[in-house]
Amino acid sequence: MLFAQQVCYAQTTSGQVEIRWNADSDTAVTGYTVGYGTSTGNYTNTLNAGNTTTATLPSLTSTPYYIAVAAYDANNDTSSYSPELVVEPLTATAGTGGSISSSGSFFQTQGASQTFTITPTTGYNVSAVTVDGVSVGAVTTYTLSNIAGSHTIAATFAATTTSYTITATAGANGSISPSGAVSVNSGASQSFTITPAAGYQVSAVTVDGASVGAVTSYTFSNVTAAHTIAATFAVTSYTITASAGTNGSISPSGTVSVNSGASQSFTITPATGYHVSAVTVDGASVGAVASYTFSNVTAAHTIAATFAPITYTITASAGTNGSISPSGTVTVNSGASQGFTITPASGYQVSAVTVDGASVGAVASYTFPNVTAAHTIAATFAPITYTITASAGTNGSISPSGAVSVNS
Repeated sequence: MLFAQQVCYAQTTSGQVEIRWNADSDTAVTGYTVGYGTSTGNYTNTLNAGNTTTATLPSLTSTPYYIAVAAYDANNDTSSYSPELVVEPLTATAGTGGSISSSGSFFQTQGASQTFTITPTTGYNVSAVTVDGVSVGAVTTYTLSNIAGSHTIAATFAATTTSYTITATAGANGSISPSGAVSVNSGASQSFTITPAAGYQVSAVTVDGASVGAVTSYTFSNVTAAHTIAATFAVTSYTITASAGTNGSISPSGTVSVNSGASQSFTITPATGYHVSAVTVDGASVGAVASYTFSNVTAAHTIAATFAPITYTITASAGTNGSISPSGTVTVNSGASQGFTITPASGYQVSAVTVDGASVGAVASYTFPNVTAAHTIAATFAPITYTITASAGTNGSISPSGAVSVNS
């Protein structure tokens, strides 16, 4: 009995192989046996096909199979096996968004070719096709030629999306991230982070030309059009509040704006006749200074100055038998006047008044005008005296005689 080699087969996705062969020309043939296995000439499985020229081999695993057909007659005499048909396993898969045809796990005759068609569904396109794990590009067809082993082919798909450009820019002294032309898929969201440089702050953020405030982040939600976002920056400034009490000034005064990291000096000037009594910075005394500098300003501050009159001391004293008023150590504001009254005791008179050691006469009062220095004033007193003139005629005497001085 002679056989021609099988000429074709059909495959299914369940690992089955349907084979066909030519009928034997010997009329004594009553049936056929199909032998198959996973190594050449070793047919560990057999299938009685009966008196047909087709057979389906079930539940084959993903490995090459070697298939041959033998004929038998009514006496169960069996011929030798025909030349082998070798089939190689192929596995074709497709991800979401499309299909591949043929698909699944099946077999193809060794040496034959197998063409695959990759078809994306509406709204998707082919993103990648890999054969045996190696990319062959985003192709829509692929042919395995002269098959000599097992193969896998896999197709993946991506949603066909419309993208829009968001143009992000930042001015000097800061940045926006991401920046430049940013592509965003339709319906997606895109966030931006705005970061000022050290010593600067966000001054404005505009979206499509309209202000959205001095924000540090912004998100475009459900993008369906092109957009622009632009950020500008300004130096960070802090306020120093400077104040002065009466009888003096501080310069500059009021609310003074100072850039971050910069310095700011203040000059404290008392009015004529006054001096700085205290300067406080942020509520703490820094002394009765005439100037103060804030260096490397990184926060708000306050500075306040108060003033007091310049005073001088007049020391007033009186000797015995009289008084001076006021007496002792008398404090007088600069530029003011101070009067003194000198009063002798009963029976006494002012004998001398000295100012700063120089006589001003036996005055009963003295005034220091426009006091701008320390002084002294001193008074002394002497008794009031009267004269008794005594005389005697001839031939006798009076004692004492002449002009006799007698205290009051």
